[in-house]
Amino acid sequence: MIITEEPVFYVPAADEWRSRLENSKQGSGDPVPAESGESFTKELTEYAEQGIALYEKALASGVCAEQARLFLPAYGMYVRWYWTASLQAVSHFLAQRLEHDAQKEIREYAKAVYELIKPLFPVSIEELLTREK
Repeated sequence: MIITEEPVFYVPAADEWRSRLENSKQGSGDPVPAESGESFTKELTEYAEQGIALYEKALASGVCAEQARLFLPAYGMYVRWYWTASLQAVSHFLAQRLEHDAQKEIREYAKAVYELIKPLFPVSIEELLTREK
């Protein structure tokens, strides 16, 4: 059975591009100038579209899906994944990735995970997060 999904990419809006911090390997600083952001958004969109076109061309030529996907810009592509973890492991992930110095994009994922887990384990997750600090 072949399972396929439409490739969907994360492309920051022109006003969402951020500068890098000089004194940190990760994290980000102030927004980049508007004209740079517009240019980067346009170029990234074109890059993703080119990747999709090559992916579809490879599929149409009979290339197997796992090799055709090599044409897709993977770093910015949303993927569906399944996570098996203990509640303690989830709380450790949340404690690290909800911090103010975590990268913005991973903080967004952590917030989503927290919103999913909190109704299932409201007391336990709060207790574990308190212990992590």
